[in-house]
Amino acid sequence: MAEETYRGVMDASYNEGRLSKPHLNFRYKVRGQVAVDGFRRFHPNAKEPKVLEMGAADGLTLLHIRELLGSGEFLGVEYAQELLDTAPSLPSDTRLIRGDVTALPDEVPADYWDLVSCLAVLEHLDNPQKAVDEAYRILKPGGVFVATCPNPFWDDLAGKFGLVQDEFHAVEVTGDVLIDLAKKAGFKYATFEPFMWVFTGALPYAGLSLDPKLSLEIDSYVRRLKKLDFSFVNQAVVAVK
Repeated sequence: MAEETYRGVMDASYNEGRLSKPHLNFRYKVRGQVAVDGFRRFHPNAKEPKVLEMGAADGLTLLHIRELLGSGEFLGVEYAQELLDTAPSLPSDTRLIRGDVTALPDEVPADYWDLVSCLAVLEHLDNPQKAVDEAYRILKPGGVFVATCPNPFWDDLAGKFGLVQDEFHAVEVTGDVLIDLAKKAGFKYATFEPFMWVFTGALPYAGLSLDPKLSLEIDSYVRRLKKLDFSFVNQAVVAVK
């Protein structure tokens, strides 16, 4: 793999934060639930799915996805060796490998995966289209791609208040951009879904725990009020090959 320098590459402190800070723990679990819900919408009865996570960091999100889906085959690709070194012990059906999500390693088979997730990753890439193209290439026909990115408005605001490190973001990804990325890659179906309502998303910062599934149920009610779409701090695209 050719060495590149990416603005969004995290270090071991990212793992420390996800383990110790309630809001970071909440965020990765909500994103994992979004990926699983997106997959189950199209494959409600799938058994032992093959799942690949792009930008798997320390493997915690992948392990959460595995917990929600049950047994299968789970592979995470992460660029930062320092993060891979922080990963916990993994079950036999789960692996992490080092790789670039814009040019996946040869050991990642094409036309093979049932679900590819790319959670809070695309905004860190200078050319996110390359990663979405790779997701399309490795998914089997009918496979599901789920990508999430922060809402740029709330992300900028959180950066100003020091709640996120927005200097790690290389590009601004809106809902329209997410849909365009999926369509250009060749996905036959793609839908945009805002999630993590600003009020529920703020609760963990105040030390108040909220079940990720309940948070997304609240989101579904708020989304029915179309004029409140601006009030979601995160956004997702769910696409089918």
